[in-house]
Amino acid sequence: MLNQEVIKQTLDLLETMEEGMDYVKAKLGELNIEATVTVLTDLIEAFTEIEKSISPIIKNLSEKEDKLRKAFDIIVKEYEISKGQKAYEIMQFTLEPAFKNWKQEIENTLKPYILS
Repeated sequence: MLNQEVIKQTLDLLETMEEGMDYVKAKLGELNIEATVTVLTDLIEAFTEIEKSISPIIKNLSEKEDKLRKAFDIIVKEYEISKGQKAYEIMQFTLEPAFKNWKQEIENTLKPYILS
């Protein structure tokens, strides 16, 4: 079982990730693709760290994790192939919904541990 400090840090990191997603979406909407590369990299790293830290407690997230991982892969390939020309569309219709579903599932699972 995870300790409460790890759970709190995970929930905090989820909020930071959400802010990062909002930033990337806003910058893509402004066609400022270069400003999104570092934050997108940070988002992928945060996702990986959360995945590792919660895997002992959350087994049923694999579908939502897979969708988010695939969404990250899609947007990274878009950056590599066409320098992010379709990145806003991918963010809006693929990455953002996958992130929100994944985040909600983690919060629903972890919050009871810190409330008890």
